[in-house]
Amino acid sequence: MDANENEILFEQAVGDYRRGSFGEAAKALSRLIERGSRDPAHLSYCGLLLALTGKGARGVALCEEAVVRNGRRASLLYLNLSRALDVAGRKRDAIDALNRGLLVHPGERQLRRELQRLVPRSRPVFSSLGRRHFLNRYAGIARSVSGRMWVKVKGPDRQT
Repeated sequence: MDANENEILFEQAVGDYRRGSFGEAAKALSRLIERGSRDPAHLSYCGLLLALTGKGARGVALCEEAVVRNGRRASLLYLNLSRALDVAGRKRDAIDALNRGLLVHPGERQLRRELQRLVPRSRPVFSSLGRRHFLNRYAGIARSVSGRMWVKVKGPDRQT
């Protein structure tokens, strides 16, 4: 299979993914990877689709390999890695992957949107004031710090 046929198969698989046919897209991209393709985009989408179809560990490994190879769609590689980690039940690692992606691509909107989805903001302390009002800002900081201090004092698994 030549490079042109690989790209056609890849585009068809991405189209299937966008339509929600994860199984078909995963099969097509797995065939592409088995034939020796090491294009980071192919690895990344194959990993994401494998994670979506229940093969989380293999999918995350492919997504991590894609990020290491760092192809032409680098910000998309971090996004796919994060989504695969989230599907595999590793939310904290997914957030770390997005933060690593934002270090490389600080202006990437998709990475920021995914981060906001994974880490929703708390409601303002004083709902009648704007989120950026100084009372809400400092009360929110105090709430956050006191929550972290309580965890340290109580301990994660202390039993009395």
